[in-house]
Amino acid sequence: MAFTGKKKTPPAPAPAPSAAPPARGLDRAWEAGDSIPAPEAIEGDGDTAWALWNEVANQEEVRFAETAPMTSPPNFQNTQERGWAKTEAAGSQVRLPPVRRREQPLFTLEGAMLVARRNNRVCPRPDQWNALTALLPERKTPRGTQQPPAPATGEAWAVTPALTKRLCFREQIEWAEREGVLETVMAFMQRLKEDEWLHMGEE
Repeated sequence: MAFTGKKKTPPAPAPAPSAAPPARGLDRAWEAGDSIPAPEAIEGDGDTAWALWNEVANQEEVRFAETAPMTSPPNFQNTQERGWAKTEAAGSQVRLPPVRRREQPLFTLEGAMLVARRNNRVCPRPDQWNALTALLPERKTPRGTQQPPAPATGEAWAVTPALTKRLCFREQIEWAEREGVLETVMAFMQRLKEDEWLHMGEE
């Protein structure tokens, strides 16, 4: 291979790419110290803007049909309406049923005991005590009939202490209150004379 003696020149370097123009406005990268960018709001007020608003609103209303009453299915009977009374005018007088007040008993157990213990009384004398016992009704129970407490009369009169007689008489008064004959027993006790009662310390 023959040499010509000429030097080979290197290729010229490629031209450098041209730099991009600097970004401006909202396209510029945010740097420290910059204020937060905000878009520009252009407000238009006039007949044209109001007409556009009405047009948009009318388009939305057209999408919905007008409200129509619901139709009843065939063979449907409204039984709810028949369950209510007819409405009366506000001016009409409404008569309410009278309210029954609970009747208070004429005598109470405490009041009967006050009469039985007045003047240090123990119980009625035997004849009066037997008569009072006859006023006490029997009590019906699931097991049969229950008799009222018996008085300490007869042979028991002489051997029964006064406090025991008083307790026995109290049981009879409580029985009368439970069986609903306390008023009858009270009326009987109030008719007794003072000498027809046995008092503490007497025989």
